Amino acid sequence: MNMKVLLCTPYLDTPSVVSSGIGTWARNIMAFNRKTGNGIDIVPVSFDRQTHIEEYTVGGFKRYYTGIKEVGRSVVNALRKIKSEKPDVIHICTSGYLGFIKDIILTHAAKKRGIRSIVHLHFGRVPSIINEKGLEYRLLKRLLNMADMMVVIDRDSFQALSDRHYQNIAYIPNPVSDSFLQEVERQKGQVVRNRKSALFVGHVVPTKGVTELVEGCSQVPGLSLRIVGKCTDEMRAKLLALATKREDGKWLDVTGEIAYTQVITEMLQADTFLFPSYTEAFPNVILEAMACGCAVASSNVGAIPEILEYEGEKAGICFMPQDADEVAKAAKVLYEDDTYRMQLSEKAGKKVYGSYTTEKIWPQLTDIWKHVISQEERQ
Repeated sequence: MNMKVLLCTPYLDTPSVVSSGIGTWARNIMAFNRKTGNGIDIVPVSFDRQTHIEEYTVGGFKRYYTGIKEVGRSVVNALRKIKSEKPDVIHICTSGYLGFIKDIILTHAAKKRGIRSIVHLHFGRVPSIINEKGLEYRLLKRLLNMADMMVVIDRDSFQALSDRHYQNIAYIPNPVSDSFLQEVERQKGQVVRNRKSALFVGHVVPTKGVTELVEGCSQVPGLSLRIVGKCTDEMRAKLLALATKREDGKWLDVTGEIAYTQVITEMLQADTFLFPSYTEAFPNVILEAMACGCAVASSNVGAIPEILEYEGEKAGICFMPQDADEVAKAAKVLYEDDTYRMQLSEKAGKKVYGSYTTEKIWPQLTDIWKHVISQEERQ
């Protein structure tokens, strides 16, 4: 069936916007739709941000002012598109918090025009939102009562909402982008994996667990570690100072940001991927590391435990966050046990290619679109 989907999401890939996991998801989905040519017209509305978190003032005034200003412009544009494009369904991607307010505005506007709405939660903290019962919970409940369908990206969120008898919910995990997998295949055979090497990729900030990462790896003699991602001079100096506890710190390399294709090279070279983040939703970087053949050890937050599971068995190691000794224990196991590390790597690859490719996820997404539209037609 032909359909028009108004997709409200970050999706631009330019230096002027703040990169995000939601933007990566959206670009991947739109590219796959163009490739398949299946009669689905996706009309994107940019909700990209141009203000980096480091630019916010301590008091938060600039944060809220710039946030309202940027999102407000996008909301106005989306409202215009709802009127001019007359879509069959509006698909709203959200990271929650006060962002729920713009989701409510858009859902209400769609409802007034008889347009079906889907709200896609790109985070995994629904259980904690429900337990805290604060403002975010009240906004979430209102959205659940307004939207035709709410999509979650992890099983815990789905279960938490199901336990409260919501039926307009669906679970669809995020996929690895086709462009990433294509580049992996292109580089395979050209890259040699470095034994006893560990890798971290991400924003190098305290909440990603980078301090515990270096402290933990300093307890594993012989292990080398590369930290890849945006990093301030102050943080780099702090991590290099911590690394001097072993071998004068020569085992640690903090590279800073590198090109997308080079990140893939790094993942193909490392035999272990360590990710001790304090909080996550559905981190694509773990899927990418798994696709590159790394054995993964990560904190057990968000959807990570379900990602690192394959047919009832472990496809990676999970540990408690904010604990350097936990990092050390996991890193040591992967460093010392070649057989176990290779088993985890093999299962991780099977999990990604069996469950998290766009080809696997796309039918689930289009089925949701068709389902909410068919509800309208029956009424």
